Amino acid sequence: MAIGCNYLWVVDNLLAPSHVAWVHPTSFAVAGTDNPPLNLDEGADCVIVSRWIYDAPASPYHQPFLSFAGICDRKQHYECRLPAVALRNFSYNFMTPVDADNTLYFWLQHCNAIPGSPYMAERMFAGATMAFNEGKAVLEAVHRGMTAPATPYLNLGLDAGAMRFRTLAERMSVAQKG
Repeated sequence: MAIGCNYLWVVDNLLAPSHVAWVHPTSFAVAGTDNPPLNLDEGADCVIVSRWIYDAPASPYHQPFLSFAGICDRKQHYECRLPAVALRNFSYNFMTPVDADNTLYFWLQHCNAIPGSPYMAERMFAGATMAFNEGKAVLEAVHRGMTAPATPYLNLGLDAGAMRFRTLAERMSVAQKG
């Protein structure tokens, strides 16, 4: 997927589980995706933001693949590794910067709930494409706004994972320049 934004905006998005509640209301969002506390871990080459959502329905995206109905506990796991690889629950995401204003976004997903099912693969791809197009629209608007900001940048607490990743990326860039 071609996205008209800097790759770091995609990484920011992938390290902010709270965005699900307002960017993906028809795919990944359900009650509870906006308020449980976040856990933040940092390694030498990665940042992990995660949280458990307890006693809530599965997201609309996941419901067709489950063998049960009703509520469940689930974990949101967002892991970004240098230079631009993300792991999210059961998907792998690769951001390839084209230039400062454009990114190619590749992803793959796996699930063993219905092994060998062509329906499952098609449904997962269609659902992910729909959700990522929701994100694309927001990311491109953010990029336009941040390219010519009308107000000062405001760092929110939920940006901690993204800010830590940007610090790691900057360190790597400086080290490579030697």
